[in-house]
Amino acid sequence: MPLKRREFLGLATSGLMSAAYPSLAQTSRVEGIRAFSVLLTGVHPSLPENALGSLIFAFLSQGVAVSAEVDFEAFAKHTPDALHPTLAMLNETSARNRTFVEIVPAMPGLLGQTGYFKARHLWRVRNQINQLLPGALSEATQTAHFSTVSTGLLDTDLRQDGLRTGGCTTVIYDAVDSPEQEALLGPAAVLMVPLKARLDLADAVQQMTPALFDRLGDGTALAINVQELPINPARAYEIGQRVAASVNRARLSSYLLSVLPREIYKRCCAFLPNHSRHFVLLPEVPDDRASYDRMLGQARALLDVDCVTLVSGGGTGTDGALWVRTRDGETHRLGAPGIAPDGVPVEGPLFLADEVAPQRGDIRHPDAVFLHRAEAAGKVASKVPPSNGICLNYPVTIVDPAHELFLQARQTLSQPTLAAEKVRFDDGLVADAELAYSYLEQAEMSATGLALTVRKQINGKSFNNAEITMWDVGSLILGLLAAADLGLAPELEAYARIRKIMRSLPVIQDGDHAYPPTLINVRDASIERDGFDACDFGRLSSAVTRAAQRPDLAEAASQLIGKWKVGGLIQDGALINILQTRTQSSYLSHCAHYMARVLPMLGYAEMRSPYREAFVGETLADRTVSLLYAVDQIGILPTEPLLLEYVELGPSAECSVLSDVFLGAMKHHFDETGQILAPSETPIDTAPWFVYQGFDLGHATRWNVSYRRGREVFFDPVESSEFGIYSTKAAYLWYAVRPCAYTRQMLQLAQNRARIEGFGMSSGLFLDGYGQMQNHADLNTNGIVLQALAHIKRRS
Repeated sequence: MPLKRREFLGLATSGLMSAAYPSLAQTSRVEGIRAFSVLLTGVHPSLPENALGSLIFAFLSQGVAVSAEVDFEAFAKHTPDALHPTLAMLNETSARNRTFVEIVPAMPGLLGQTGYFKARHLWRVRNQINQLLPGALSEATQTAHFSTVSTGLLDTDLRQDGLRTGGCTTVIYDAVDSPEQEALLGPAAVLMVPLKARLDLADAVQQMTPALFDRLGDGTALAINVQELPINPARAYEIGQRVAASVNRARLSSYLLSVLPREIYKRCCAFLPNHSRHFVLLPEVPDDRASYDRMLGQARALLDVDCVTLVSGGGTGTDGALWVRTRDGETHRLGAPGIAPDGVPVEGPLFLADEVAPQRGDIRHPDAVFLHRAEAAGKVASKVPPSNGICLNYPVTIVDPAHELFLQARQTLSQPTLAAEKVRFDDGLVADAELAYSYLEQAEMSATGLALTVRKQINGKSFNNAEITMWDVGSLILGLLAAADLGLAPELEAYARIRKIMRSLPVIQDGDHAYPPTLINVRDASIERDGFDACDFGRLSSAVTRAAQRPDLAEAASQLIGKWKVGGLIQDGALINILQTRTQSSYLSHCAHYMARVLPMLGYAEMRSPYREAFVGETLADRTVSLLYAVDQIGILPTEPLLLEYVELGPSAECSVLSDVFLGAMKHHFDETGQILAPSETPIDTAPWFVYQGFDLGHATRWNVSYRRGREVFFDPVESSEFGIYSTKAAYLWYAVRPCAYTRQMLQLAQNRARIEGFGMSSGLFLDGYGQMQNHADLNTNGIVLQALAHIKRRS
């Protein structure tokens, strides 16, 4: 199968129904599925049920199968407290005529959603149907083999990121206009039935011609819009008779089959990664392996299947889901397939085997979970046949990376080593603060108060970087404020230096705009590079506004802020970057949320944040996954400015969630590999001289390092890259904001290996062996270490 088609197919791999209807009707040939259907669209709450019923009955009288597309959300809004007459009619008609009539839930835009929200959408619709048609989805005596939903147009091809929830295979009536799109079978066993023709009711009779059907192949839905159906039932029946007769006249005799051949059905099921699974619910599952294996063998022999799991428990939740536990302590939540509001995948559909009397040859839903209650494994009654003999018993897999990360983080955060602990500002931390401050002292330029941004000594010779960004200026100011708070420098001395720095900063006058330059020289504050970096300006603004809160610095801070005029650089709620040949919005960056919290303190209130705008949804799980999608769109997420917001401004809801996920992901990586991470952007002592590190949803590996060589950008896995760095400032920041046994371990690794006595804190350690970047220190690292230590002291 071509890759493009496989990806296209994978978007629809979500189960919906657990039982009878709305479902695809079956004939006595239980191995078949419908090859052709007329799909009635435009069914709305104001449509008279008698007229619609007459139209459907006219189709039935001509032997033409028909599906009615229903927007259950619209019906719920129309009659929230009662069963709508149209739904009642459709429900009764489909129950009495399962072979020819089905109800199809309308889910426009489903395929355009990411995997997690696709599954959540299916879950919500199923619950909505349960409320509007009580009992329709829980009836297990006449189970359909496939369920159908209508997804509307798919405008573009999307990547394969659907969530396979378990549950019944879904037949999608997908509105694909391209005539070359035929019914596709793929590894998820989802049959895509293309909607190749759309007809208005008034034109349906004339257009139902052999020429039309010549262009339609097996597995086709043909839509007829009934929105303008006459309210007179007799007139509606007459129209239905004429349309159905046209269908029968136009179809070739070989096309009159209402089901696909058995061979195609077998092909469909053969690709299923999961099939029927049998859980035997016992009062107690033995702990010792020998007893468990003996009981498992008895159950397998009686049920004549291999896919058997012995479980205990059986408690029922408020949502009707059943909870069971395995011998290994795993908890399974059985019920309607999908994702529950708390973000946990639910296995299903669930059939209570002792309440099911399967008909001869009944295959049931692929991915069904059959639950056998028994007092002992030897007393299991074999009532449910295996499904085509395919039982691989694979777990339900999640291929949505954001949802997978969310679940991993939540599980990991419950570990004792991540439980919050009380911090103590001990002598070791005092020594670290003194060492970090020594960098700020030794690197100071007397004329400007600024500091060398990178210092390295080789064989007694110094190699220094005298160019400074506004980000590093902000770190210097905040580091000096922290030093004063820590008692490392007299306040008057620290404040005098900060005032000197503020006076020395140049401002570029650019028409109506005025802003600090991208790069200046620390020795004389001369401009090294024109332009404007919005992210760096946000960092500088945070430092200046915090300094302004101190009476001795308020006037100097006010004078500097008064020189800046950046209001005209705000476009659509975000500052623009002024580059050499173009401008670029800063909205799609990890700095944007930080700036959206800082810049209102300068009077710019209408700042937008991609985090804030993505952090919406019904549940915390919805909001978190949506936020992670936004992070993925932006790129690698480093420690800063995420944790700088925590230290300087207090955590926003978005910051708290992302720091939870970040910390949980680091600990999960440690549990899996034994490698402790502290990723952030940092200068290094070899080409390419600067790297960006963090977690990355957009690539195959979770933790990546990004760097440039010329104009080319590279992404390497952090754990194996020669440029993988354990960031010193990240280690201190994590312990400052989330003190626990694990972050204390991170901190201690930096304390033991990143100190350069008499020089400052090293920029970091190489992950390969955790060797120090020897005699290599930078301003940003030491300034942020001071900030982190001041935060720890405040917490203690």
